[in-house]
Amino acid sequence: MHKVILGSIEVLHELVQFIQQLDDDSYSCSPLPLFNSPIGSHVRHILDIYQALMQSEHNFIDFDLRRRGAEVETKRLVALKELVEIENWLMALDQTQFETVKIVKTEVCISQQNSEKFTSTFGRELCFASSHATHHLALLVAIAKSLNISINGQLGIAPATATFLRKQKQASEKNLTLIT
Repeated sequence: MHKVILGSIEVLHELVQFIQQLDDDSYSCSPLPLFNSPIGSHVRHILDIYQALMQSEHNFIDFDLRRRGAEVETKRLVALKELVEIENWLMALDQTQFETVKIVKTEVCISQQNSEKFTSTFGRELCFASSHATHHLALLVAIAKSLNISINGQLGIAPATATFLRKQKQASEKNLTLIT
C-alpha cells in the first residue's frame, strides 16, 4: 500500500474513533462562545476535501465545492458511512495516478469571492487532505473538551510530531538503559 494512502487511512480511522465516542447531540452542538462551528461541520469539511478528490474529473479538483447544511453535519452515522466509502475508495486507488497532474481550484480571499487555480499532482493533494484532516481532528478534540466530553486516545497528532515523540521516547529509554 502506498504510504500516502496509509496516512489517509490512519487519520480517517482516528476520525472514526473520535466520532464513535460522541452522541448526535454533542456532534451537532455549537459550543459558543469558544467555537462557532459544531463538530459535525468540521467533519463535513474534512469529508468535502476527500469528496473533491474522489470526484475530480478531467484532471480538475475543485476544493470550493462544499455541502454546508448537509445531513452529514448533524448525523454521526451518515459521517461514519461516508468515512467507510472514502476508505474503500482509497484502498482501490491506482497508485500510478499519484503523479497525474491536476489543476486545483480553491478560494483564496476572505473579503470577496476570488478563486485561484494551481497545478499540482493527485498524490500531493491526497497528502494535503490527510494533513488537513489531522489538523481539524486536533481542533475537534478541543471542541469536545470544551463540551466536557472525555476523549480516549491521542488523536490529531501530526505525523512529524508523532515521529519526534517516538524519537524522544527512544532516547529516553536508551538513557535509562545506560543508567541501569
